[in-house]
This record gives sequence, structure tokens and C-alpha cells, in this order.
Amino acid sequence: MITGSGYSQDLVTVASTFLNDNKYIEAKETIDDVFENPEGNKSARAWYTKGRIYHEILKSEAPEFDKFKVDLNGFAAEVTLCYKNTKALTDPENNLFRLASNQLEILWTDGINKGYKYYQEQKFELATKLFEVARAVKPQDTTAYLYAGLSAQNAQNYRQAIDYYLGMKPLTKLSQMVYDRLIMCNQSMNAPLQERLSMIEEALFEYPDHPPYIAEEVRVLIRLNKFDEAESRLNTGLERFPSNFDLRLRRADLFDRIFKESYVNGLPDRSEKYFEMASEDYEIYLNKYPQDFTANYNYAVMLNEQANRVYDRINMMSAEEYVISGKSTEEVGHNWTRKALPYMEMCRKIKPSDPGTIRALKVFYERLKMNDKLAELDGKG
Repeated sequence: MITGSGYSQDLVTVASTFLNDNKYIEAKETIDDVFENPEGNKSARAWYTKGRIYHEILKSEAPEFDKFKVDLNGFAAEVTLCYKNTKALTDPENNLFRLASNQLEILWTDGINKGYKYYQEQKFELATKLFEVARAVKPQDTTAYLYAGLSAQNAQNYRQAIDYYLGMKPLTKLSQMVYDRLIMCNQSMNAPLQERLSMIEEALFEYPDHPPYIAEEVRVLIRLNKFDEAESRLNTGLERFPSNFDLRLRRADLFDRIFKESYVNGLPDRSEKYFEMASEDYEIYLNKYPQDFTANYNYAVMLNEQANRVYDRINMMSAEEYVISGKSTEEVGHNWTRKALPYMEMCRKIKPSDPGTIRALKVFYERLKMNDKLAELDGKG
């Protein structure tokens, strides 16, 4: 009678014959039978043959093999396991050890190359799967993690992309590019603000001299209504990077918000203090970037807020009060409108058809009785 071991080795020979004849389904069925016997797990030759058969099925694009690759990553992991078990059961001088090592390298290279090909073709989900194959082969190599993350991100699978990027942390220090991508993923998936803040703070810990992270941290702190923390971060950032105009604009915007919020909360002195500081930052920024639409618009609106406060006081005057001080008070309001006007007119030069700009200019021109310019705007907003 044939022993279990001998029977298994005969089946390995049969499976190899099917493999050489490109009869992969028959080869798979035969090699799977080998591993029904516990002796199969002890045979390096059996593991290597199974790896080669599964590897050919993995590489093939023939539809009859799709049923085996529903879980592509799991199937690739099985191929990897076969070659690794081959090496575990042999010495480095053994030919099977060298062959298994070569096949693992081929499997990794194919995953990277095909993944990159699909990435270039914008087939991002397929690319992700191929990079995952490469990751299974070399779990200590960060190349596949990075490209899998990029592919998943482009496929709008943001949580999956984050997992790939963070998977590199035990292996290497994450680069600025990776932290940029992590922050972008959190933005795109509209992650909770506190989760976004934690990621930004981690990036800042690794790269404290990267001002865009400070600006992004401030943006999130503002949305969390943590104005004091945002101000502290910006003040510190501008002390270290006084020529960073993005931080300057962020601080102008923050001070603008505090100016408005303080007035609503019945703190006029605080409101005026932050108005002055916001004005200074806006003017420094606009002196450098006079064509920035948003900065011009926001500064004009902030100046106009001062005018509105004056006009509100006039509207609350009695007839007697108006006779005494109405005209002089109104002139104060007009002066604020005059100061706001060139910034809003610059907005119109930058975006001639912007409806918000046209509406604001109509109000300004009407207040200042600039009838010619008002007539020119008729029908435009």
C-alpha cells in the first residue's frame, strides 16, 4: 500500500504536470487534494507547487478564474503564504528556497507595476487591489502602502486611504506629503472637526515649521469657536514666520470675526480693539496681494459694518436729536463707507459680474449719492 506521504508526493507530481500544460483548474484541484492530507503541510515541494499554481491563476485575466479571486487580496495572501512556507521548510542554499524568493519578488513587482498601470489609467479601485497584493508580499515596504493610499483616495474611498497612510507609521516617519493627504482625506469625508484637529496637531508635532498646518489648525479651531486658541496659534506662528502672508490673512479673518462677535455680545471696547488689529492685518496683506478678491471683499464688509453701526444710531435718533447731530453723525458713517468703497470697487475689477459685489456697490453709491456710478450699475445685481 502507498503511504500518505508517498500518495501526496504523487499528487504533487500530477499537479506539476497540469501546471506545465497550463491546465490551471485541474492543477488547483489536484494540489488542493494534497493539502487534504496533513502530510502536505510538511512538504516544501507541495507548498511551492501550490504557490506556482495559485500565482498563475492570480496573474491570469481569463474569466473562468474570477470565481477564485472574489477576494483578490485574500487570494494574493494565499500565494504569498505558499512561498513563505516553502522558504520556512528549506535552507537558503536549497533551490526551492531561491525559487520561492524569486517568485515573491515577481509577485511584488507585478503588483506594483500593474497597480501603477491602472493608476495611470485612472482605474483607481483596481489599482488599489494590485497595490494591496504588493503590500501582502512585503508588509515592511512602504511603497505599496503609499500607492494604495493614493489610489483609494482618488477612488474617493477616504477612510480606506487613511488606513493605508497610517499603516506606514510603524515602519517610517510620515512625510509632509502623507500628512497633507491625511488632512485632505479628512476634509473630503467631512470628518468630525475634533478628529481633523487631532490629525493636524499630529502633523504639526512632526513638522512644526510648516505654516500651512498652522493655517489649517486655525481654520478648524475657528469652526469649533475656539477663538482664543486660534489667536494664540496665529500670534505664535506670525512671531516665527512674520513674512507668511497666508497666516496674516488667517489672523485678519479671525480678528474680523471677533470684532463682530464682541459687538453682538455687548463688548464694544473689545470689538473696537479687534477691529483695529484686523484692519492692520488686512492692509498689510492687501498691500502685498492687492488682487485678492476674498480679502478685498471681507475687508470692505468689515469697514461697512462700522458704517452700519453709525447708520443704526441715526435711525434710532428722535427728530430733535437728528436736528442737533444727525448730519454730522451721518458724515461719520459716510466716511466709513468711503473707506470701504475702493476695496469693493477692486472686487468688481477682479470679478466684474459678481452679484454680491454689485449689490454692495449699489448700497455704497446710493449712500454717498454717487448717482452716475449708481446708474451704471442698474440692471447688474
